[in-house]
Amino acid sequence: MTPHGESEAILSPERLSKLSPENRTKMVIMSLNHNYQGATMEEIERTAETSNSERVSILQRIKNAPKRTKLIAAVATGALLVSGGVGAYAFYQSPDTVIAQAIVSLATTSNPSIELDLTGNASGVDGTLQILTYQSDKGSAIELNVKGKVASQDIGVTLNSVFDKNGDIYLNLANFDSLASLLATTGTIPSSAIPTLTTALTGTWVKISSADLGQTTPALGGVGSCLNQTAAKQIADDLQSSIRSNFFIKVQQELPQEDGNRVFLLSLDAGKLRSFFSSFRTSKGFMELAKCEPGLSISDQALSGITQQVIDNAQKSAGLTVKLYATAMDHKLTKISFDVKNAGNGQTINLTLKPNGSHPEKVVIPTQSVSYTQLLSTLYASVLGSSTY
Repeated sequence: MTPHGESEAILSPERLSKLSPENRTKMVIMSLNHNYQGATMEEIERTAETSNSERVSILQRIKNAPKRTKLIAAVATGALLVSGGVGAYAFYQSPDTVIAQAIVSLATTSNPSIELDLTGNASGVDGTLQILTYQSDKGSAIELNVKGKVASQDIGVTLNSVFDKNGDIYLNLANFDSLASLLATTGTIPSSAIPTLTTALTGTWVKISSADLGQTTPALGGVGSCLNQTAAKQIADDLQSSIRSNFFIKVQQELPQEDGNRVFLLSLDAGKLRSFFSSFRTSKGFMELAKCEPGLSISDQALSGITQQVIDNAQKSAGLTVKLYATAMDHKLTKISFDVKNAGNGQTINLTLKPNGSHPEKVVIPTQSVSYTQLLSTLYASVLGSSTY
């Protein structure tokens, strides 16, 4: 039998490259079976090119092969089947299935964190808005970052908000210096009030209780009292049920992949959108909403006005393009982008939504705060010189 070292020489890349793909495969199988004992390269090539009737079947060779060869063949075959099956699964999933799974992957994430990025150019003003949201069993938190250029001056500010389970809201500002400078430069507030204002807005958390909300905004307070935890859950459940039964997002076109993501151009399906509203308006969740807003209704006339032509024309006139990005293998949502380009005035807006995993640790309920009435007293005193508001 040819020594192992000679086996490797016969199977050298240079020699294998001279064979056709079919004969190359045959030759490798022969070498694994040690069927070329002492043969020259020319003899092996002739053997590889013989007809099927002159060769022992591959199954018979594997059957007669040593245990080590059988193990290698089994592992290789299994790897091919698994990789081929996974690839086929990813490849054959229809666009509608992929986008549905992508959206479900976001909806089913425990304590999801979302990033929203808005950039735009309108009326000569460039600006960016970033919103980061977090959830936990304690409540939720929102970080809002604004940057832009106004009157040739760069400004930026960060608003932090925390919402606890009792309906109380905590607010705090950060990165306030550039905005404070603009307010003073434009004469919006006196320069002498800036230090007090900065300390009041950034030095501590301001608490707006659910009772305060009910007093200062009766309409919002009324809705809040209607939408208790049970009612809110009923609304969410009925919305999800109606969407599952009438998934109204449709794929216009699948675009080339980007960074391992499948990319889809999206629109709305008018028929399914009508069915969604028809389903939801008869649900218990919609009735809970109607308790807070007695005039709330979805009429047959309104539904009949939802046509595919209306949707397509509205999207076209707005210059709106919606794209969904999902990972090619497991179809998890990577991002959704909304682009608006107004050909008439050159204004552009981009809004991108991106899942950011789960970060419940970001939700921290402040242990120290001042009431919003205390804040108003401080602001009036610093700006107007009076603590009465």
